[in-house]
Amino acid sequence: MNAENSSQTRFDSDDYLRLIDSRGAVIRRVLSDLQGVTALSTALDAGCGLGFFAEILREAGLSVRAFDGRTENVEEARKRFPGISFESGDIENSRICALGPSDFVLCFGLLYHLENPLLAIRNLRALTGKYLFLESMCFPSNEPWMLLREEPNQEDQSLTDLAFYPTEGCIAKMLYRAGFSAVYRLAQLPDHDQFRETSDHIRRRTVLLASFLPINVSGLVLLSEPAESRYPWVRRNPHRGLFAGRAWGFLFHHSARAKYAAFVRRFHRVFPTVPVPLRLPFGVWWLARNSALDDQLLNSSFEPAELNFVSRFVRPGMTVLDVGAHHGLYSLLMAKRIGKTGKLVSFEPSSRERRRLLRHLQINGFSDVRVESCALGDETGEAELFLLDGIHDWGNSLKPPSLGQSSRTERVQVRRLDDVLPELAITHVDFIKLDVEGAELSFLKGASETLSRTPRPAILAEVQDVRTRPWGYSAREIIRWLVQMKYEWFELSASGSLVSGLVEQQSYDSNLVALPSERIEEFQRLLAKSEI
Repeated sequence: MNAENSSQTRFDSDDYLRLIDSRGAVIRRVLSDLQGVTALSTALDAGCGLGFFAEILREAGLSVRAFDGRTENVEEARKRFPGISFESGDIENSRICALGPSDFVLCFGLLYHLENPLLAIRNLRALTGKYLFLESMCFPSNEPWMLLREEPNQEDQSLTDLAFYPTEGCIAKMLYRAGFSAVYRLAQLPDHDQFRETSDHIRRRTVLLASFLPINVSGLVLLSEPAESRYPWVRRNPHRGLFAGRAWGFLFHHSARAKYAAFVRRFHRVFPTVPVPLRLPFGVWWLARNSALDDQLLNSSFEPAELNFVSRFVRPGMTVLDVGAHHGLYSLLMAKRIGKTGKLVSFEPSSRERRRLLRHLQINGFSDVRVESCALGDETGEAELFLLDGIHDWGNSLKPPSLGQSSRTERVQVRRLDDVLPELAITHVDFIKLDVEGAELSFLKGASETLSRTPRPAILAEVQDVRTRPWGYSAREIIRWLVQMKYEWFELSASGSLVSGLVEQQSYDSNLVALPSERIEEFQRLLAKSEI
């Protein structure tokens, strides 16, 4: 630290320095663990204060940028740590996303000083390339709620006089809803009274790590997305016993779906491998096991916009492809929509996932669906498919997992779509759902003839840099490749409608729709006539 010309501040008091040191030790420990399983080169310190934690990131060998909402903090940080780029910025303003993603984003001691913490977390997600490491004051409850508090006008408090203080469960829920796939709490929190219960107070703070992929390092406790435990407007009867009161609230103030979901989760704690039947909203049966996808289906929280779009777009008689079918969620939806007059081919190279796919098709009576066991790419041959272990089994890829997850390999055949379709006597395709864990560009190159043959298909594709990075290219190459093929890209609204005006971005993390330019009006009319 460069002490010359620096000023003493509230952050330099003994109490503050003890808190800073305890948190700094945790940052060093977790960062070292993550660097042991994945490559990290860039970091961002959001709400950097005087730059203490940004300096720890720099010492770890990362290229660091940092910002803070107080100009005086930025100026002091520049004096103390001149080798780091500090600037003013507001995490609650979407303009901060122009900084672009960093591999490791640190946000310590900021969230609970904000009026709009969910907006801030959405912006943090846009800035996160791999990991978001977040520390905050909180209430130690799994219930998802926040308390609006008045904040004193001090240099270490909010920029306004109001801030929302969340529960730990609320922070976890916001992280999941912002788009992170896994949220963990540190098993060993910082060695400071604010991170533990004492005779004077309950635990005041937590430290969470959010990621787009599962993390296989020790010392992390996976948190599930919390749900309301009771209907908030129910009148409590003081004369009713505790057990009877909870039973009454559960039976009469939760939907049938919520009750069944609670039953399934409790059942799987005892029998984790036994499938439980689940009726999906579009009228098919699903055998829920103990996986992350099954848990999201129980909550009806998995890709609602995408499922709404497919339900509205796919029609009877269409020829459709499910590329990367996994356990068959989209295959079931499309099979129901195309009816007896349509054709569906599902591609799933993993024998483990294919068994569940075939079982789901069987119990729903979709015997006409063709299931192909090959992977699709731009060359013909064989390759190792990496199958992820654990509950996050939806990231199987022809590239090894980038975050050190436990996996095993399976030898699979790789073929070009342009070679497969003639063997199946398919002359044209109306719609392709494409989710192949970073191999999207390779698939498109191996399907160039299919995508050039009229009438050309619409495509719903996963476009995520976190998936394409192991393949050595950026997700925007998927965008550019189809633009060169005279396709236009659209985002999706919550109802499954197309949102036009997608501009090229520095990074991507979403599912997008590509339509052939000559059929845009036709497809938009089709969607306009549909009802969810």
